[in-house]
Amino acid sequence: MPVRPPRPDTAPLLPHHGEVLPEPPPVPAPALPWHPPHDGTQVRALVDTPLQDGGFDLGRFARWLREADVLDQDPIELPGATVTLPHGMRLIRRFDEIAMRTYERHGYEQYDYPMLVPDSVLEPTRRIMSLEGSLLYAGDDGDWAADRRRMVLTPTGEGAVYTHWARIVRSRHDLPLRTYRRARYFRPARSGRSVFRAIEAPDIYEFQACYADAEQAREGLADAVAMADRLCTEMHVPVLWSRRPPWTNNTAVSETTIGGDVPLPHGGTLQTGCLYGQGSRFSELYDVGFREGAERRHTHHVTGALTRRLVLTHLMLGMDSEGGLLVHPDLAPVHVALTLTTDDAEQQAEAGRLVDLLTARGLRCELRAGEGRTAAGRHHRRWRRQGVPLRVYLQPRRRPGDRIRAVVVRCDTREEAVLLPDDLGSLAALLPAAVAEVGAGYLRRARGFARRQCRPVDRADTAREVLAERGVAVAPLADTRESVLEVAGWGLGEVLGFREASEAAPCAVTGRPTTSVAYISPRT
Repeated sequence: MPVRPPRPDTAPLLPHHGEVLPEPPPVPAPALPWHPPHDGTQVRALVDTPLQDGGFDLGRFARWLREADVLDQDPIELPGATVTLPHGMRLIRRFDEIAMRTYERHGYEQYDYPMLVPDSVLEPTRRIMSLEGSLLYAGDDGDWAADRRRMVLTPTGEGAVYTHWARIVRSRHDLPLRTYRRARYFRPARSGRSVFRAIEAPDIYEFQACYADAEQAREGLADAVAMADRLCTEMHVPVLWSRRPPWTNNTAVSETTIGGDVPLPHGGTLQTGCLYGQGSRFSELYDVGFREGAERRHTHHVTGALTRRLVLTHLMLGMDSEGGLLVHPDLAPVHVALTLTTDDAEQQAEAGRLVDLLTARGLRCELRAGEGRTAAGRHHRRWRRQGVPLRVYLQPRRRPGDRIRAVVVRCDTREEAVLLPDDLGSLAALLPAAVAEVGAGYLRRARGFARRQCRPVDRADTAREVLAERGVAVAPLADTRESVLEVAGWGLGEVLGFREASEAAPCAVTGRPTTSVAYISPRT
């Protein structure tokens, strides 16, 4: 089947309202009487560390993730093979909950498809795109000896999903179908260069939707974009959504491609999500459709994925310059971590009641009681490394009539508050607001960085200056092959994609009026 040319005139741009990203939240009123750290330490956020000062390095980032018990790339001697450690699994479970809730709010149902499929399942796809060098094959000893390619580890889910749909779609009444799955992708190409490019990529929340006609598919694509944006917002990752230019992307697989990119501290961007308006391209190949009278109608598909890269970028944007994490409370496995260095049963019971009260208010807590000061210090170093929003040192009574002293440390600034409550349970009324304050601190850090990186410009020379400084230029740019290739010719960056402006402005390249705005990023 011949590849159809891209049709940008049928793919409306996403709206651009002048604000690239939401403003960081205002500084809330202090929830507790915060004071600077008693040891005088001042650690900068990684996103505030200048690039020339070594503000970002992927190898160092990987080492910090290992030290935080998140990921380890070293044990398995295979490029891109990654071990997810216990704290990483706890973070992934939070991502799972948010992703599943968001998808199901938009009417998608969870399916599970095999990761191994016959080679024949991908034959239809080969008719519109080359898969040479992009597949990992599996087989037994006999297959190996006979040089027989019998099974494929799936690089994406379309082949298996559309083969299934071809069997179950019989009429318009079977539609729409909205499905999602938690998948693994197996891709040998370019794997192993960093934690972002694994040969076996887990935690891919892939979705596919099947519609009876083009109009329903257009509405479905708009809803899918809203769904993806909602998920990224709930993950508190600032994402730039834009329609990919067809002249520098693979146009064989879709009529419209929308990408989601996150500005990173190294001065480039990373794609964390994608959506495809595939039209009937794949349904014709896999014969997904139904009969109306004498006519065979092929369905229209919308597909996309959000990945665990959202978790990794969330961690990177919150990290400090020494590798300590800051995790937003919505993603944090633990909100409040406490130690009490006494084996006194009464005081331990009092601390336990505080944890029960905090849990009843929706906070996730971890209490370590009855261990010595050395063990307590070890726990706090681990919690600080992992970005627990609040850490609490409960210092026991020395004599009858004393009060338990509580030293509360917030993760974002490492400021401390010293409290002497008559009843330890009264802290349950104070700590939720302090946790929310740390959440606002995360948003100020991540959103503030993204807004600084995304710089509005109106001329080509200014855009080149921004790219040379490793920023993302946001420029009026005609949605044309001429403009996209002109930007590529600078050798400084590329057009990520386009959005629609509310009013016309002179194109930064041609000077002619245009209503499209481009995100132009340094090469990653």
